[in-house]
Amino acid sequence: MILITGATGKVGREAVRQLLGLGHGVRALSRRPETAGLPGGADVVAGSPADPVSLDDAFTGVSAVLAVLVGDVPAEAANIARAARRAGTGRIVLLSSASVRHPLPHGIADEHRAAEEAVLRSGAAWTFLRPGPFHANTSWWSRTVRERGAVRCWIGNNPGAPVDEYDIASTAVAALTQDGHEGRSYLLTGPQTLTSREQTRILGDVLGRTLDFSVAPADEVVDVFAGITGDRTAAATNVAALRSPEVPWAKPTTAVRDLTGREPRPYRRWAVENAALFAPDRAEGSAE
Repeated sequence: MILITGATGKVGREAVRQLLGLGHGVRALSRRPETAGLPGGADVVAGSPADPVSLDDAFTGVSAVLAVLVGDVPAEAANIARAARRAGTGRIVLLSSASVRHPLPHGIADEHRAAEEAVLRSGAAWTFLRPGPFHANTSWWSRTVRERGAVRCWIGNNPGAPVDEYDIASTAVAALTQDGHEGRSYLLTGPQTLTSREQTRILGDVLGRTLDFSVAPADEVVDVFAGITGDRTAAATNVAALRSPEVPWAKPTTAVRDLTGREPRPYRRWAVENAALFAPDRAEGSAE
């Protein structure tokens, strides 16, 4: 039995689907199992990495876990590690972040380093998956593309190699089900180095529209992040790191191919498959 936390997110849901397709037993952790909408065949149980009590039942009989964490990342990782140790779970695959290899200090990196350290203390065999920005991050542009035919980018316009959520899930499945990945960390990227402006051009080509592109001033983005988290210092360091030209995901790596045996998906494919998000007549309130 393989446990997936964060099972209703983009990576977790796809990992559940792929594992079931390969014939593996899958237990999916969800705060609201009744609305999870996961594929038939998954054992969907109530719980959260933030709730240590819920993890004891979730880990019963589990041989491996994919830890996808969405809240207090270090605390959730520590809860997962303790639950795995109590249950005798032998393998933890952690969805970490490429930010841990960033040369600039910032909160995102600190949180994921702490999560990795917690998993190391679990005693289980571990694999760290460290993706850079997701292709799906450009869904943040959907409202302005729909309403104004424009992209206003928050992360700047430096080149990077964003990765598809399908590929992240596929590497997780490989690390969960194949030998040879224990004690290894993988920096996950897509196949292309692209600026945000180039992603905008690709998206516009797919949509058959000419999209305007601009970069939001850093102070404006810090204001937005600080309004969400209440921590202006952390917001400023995170924005500086995201806009740095020295990001770890600046160039493609071979990690997706190394784990899955195939090339990672290009951004254009994501844009084609998700074009409906950007359609001008898309109803307000649809999932983004």
